[in-house]
Amino acid sequence: MCDPATAMAVASTAISTAGAVQGHNAQNKAYVQNAQMARIAKMDEDRMINLREAQEQEAAAQQQIEQDRQTQELAARANVAGGESGGFLNNNAVIQDIVRQGLEANTTTGQNLERTKAQLGEQRLGANTRARSRINSVAQSSAAATGLQIAGSAINTGAKYKSGGFGPT
Repeated sequence: MCDPATAMAVASTAISTAGAVQGHNAQNKAYVQNAQMARIAKMDEDRMINLREAQEQEAAAQQQIEQDRQTQELAARANVAGGESGGFLNNNAVIQDIVRQGLEANTTTGQNLERTKAQLGEQRLGANTRARSRINSVAQSSAAATGLQIAGSAINTGAKYKSGGFGPT
């Protein structure tokens, strides 16, 4: 059987070691949970951005279809009006102007869609940065640091034991 001072030194080292290991494991668990939640938040944000992009594309397509319909309708009216008035040359210029305006409207719609998609791409980059930042906000525990903490505790306990710090006073 060992003396009480030795038993206290061994118990102190064991408790310090258990505490360091428990702290190490708790830090790793916090890191993993934080990283998982950051990834889930990133996926949610990506899903919302993708949904918005799909909605923007659909809206632009519908707008272009409507602009094409209006252009065709106006061109048909101008054609009929030109046939009734007999002004074919002047009417041809009017129809060309209507078609040009329709094409310009569709080009503007397409450009606006591309700008919106570029902005959504920037939002995706921001989401990546936020996810990385969130993951990096919780440190992952270091096995080396935990080992050094345990070794330091053992050395301190040994020094205390040698100096009689665990003996009767």
